[in-house]
Amino acid sequence: MSDIRVARLPAVGKPFYTDKITKPAPGVNDVLVKVTACSIVPNTKNLVSNPNPLEGMSLPEFPCIFGLDVSGTVEAVGEHVLGIKPGDRVYVDPFLTCGTCQACRQALHVWLTSRPVHPRLLPGRCSAWLFRAPPRGQAYAQAVPDRRSVGIPPFPDTNIALIPDNIDLRLAARFGYLGTSFAGLKKGGMGPGKTLLVNGVTGTLGYAAVSIAIGLGCTRILGIGRNPDKLKQLSEFGNGRVKVVSSEEEKDIAGWVKSHTDGLGVDAMYDCLGNGGDGNMTMELIKLVKVGGKAILAAGGAEGSLNQTYTEAMSHSCAILGTMWFTSAEVDEMIALISAGVIDLSYMEHKSFSLDQVNEAMDFVGDRPGGAVNVIIQPGS
Repeated sequence: MSDIRVARLPAVGKPFYTDKITKPAPGVNDVLVKVTACSIVPNTKNLVSNPNPLEGMSLPEFPCIFGLDVSGTVEAVGEHVLGIKPGDRVYVDPFLTCGTCQACRQALHVWLTSRPVHPRLLPGRCSAWLFRAPPRGQAYAQAVPDRRSVGIPPFPDTNIALIPDNIDLRLAARFGYLGTSFAGLKKGGMGPGKTLLVNGVTGTLGYAAVSIAIGLGCTRILGIGRNPDKLKQLSEFGNGRVKVVSSEEEKDIAGWVKSHTDGLGVDAMYDCLGNGGDGNMTMELIKLVKVGGKAILAAGGAEGSLNQTYTEAMSHSCAILGTMWFTSAEVDEMIALISAGVIDLSYMEHKSFSLDQVNEAMDFVGDRPGGAVNVIIQPGS
C-alpha cells in the first residue's frame, strides 16, 4: 500500500505541517478519490487560530487533517458501489449523516447543538457514536476515501456527485458554498418573476446567490454589502437585474429596498452575512419581505436575536427558515444548471496553492479576498 502526503494541524494557532500516511483502501461501499482541488472555507483561518471556537462547535482531536470541499477523479471503488467507476470526475459531499434517523430520512440538513467542525454531521440517534469515529478522510491530502470510511455502517453512495467534462474541477471544489446558496434560494421559492434581497452580497455565499438567482429567473436581485469594488462588479451582473447598495453609505436601507420594489417589498430575503453579523439588522430586513414571503438565514456566525411580537409574526406571515447545506438532489440539479450555462460562474477567480503552501493559503484566505475568489489547495501541484 503506497503512502500519500497530507497537511496536518498540530494545535490551534500552530502552523500546518506536511506528513505521510498510508493511502486508505476503499471498503465495499467506499469511493477513493484522487484530490484535484480542495476549496478553503473563508472562515478557516479563524477556526485554526482561535482557541475559543464558535458557539456550538468543537475542533477535532489533534493533529488533524483539515479540508472540506473536494473535487477530483475516482481512483478506486468498493465492490458494492454502483454507477461510479475509476476515472470519473466527481465532487465529494463532506456532509456526513447517520442515514437512518428521522431527520436524515427526510433530508433535513441541520446542525447539531454540539459538533466537531470537521466532518459535518446531522442529528440522529447515532450521532454521539459518530463523534468517536477517527478523523480520517479530510481533504488536505492527495487522496480521500468517501466519508463513510470513518467507521459508519454502509450507505448508498449519495456523497459522490458526478461532474461533467465542461465544469472545471477547481470550480467544483466550491460546490459547498454554491450549493448552500442554491438550496437556500430553492427554500425561498426563487424563480421567474421573483424579487430577492441578499444581505452580505459581497461575500462567498452572496456572490453565489446573485449568480444562482439570475439563473433561476429572478427579475430583480437587490444586494446589501460593504466592499465598494465588489459592489460595482456585482452591479454589472444580470443585464440590469442586479441593484446593490453600501450598508455603510446608505442610511435608509428600507427606503432603498422599497424604491426598487414599487413599495411592495421582496419575495424573499437571503441573509448570508459573515461572523459578527447583526441579528437586529436581520430583523429589520425581514420586515421588508412581502406578506407571505420567506426569510432564509445562512449567516452561521451572526449574533443577536430575532425579536417580533406575536401580532407582528401573525400578521406578517413571513416564514423564517434556516439553511445549512444541500441535498444530493439539489447538488445534482445545480451541477446540471452550471453545465448548461444557465448559472453563469465565469466571474470566479481561482487562487491555487500547493500542499506545501497550505500556511500561505491560510494567510491569504484570512485576508478575506471576497466572494469572487476561490482559494484552493491542489495537492498535485
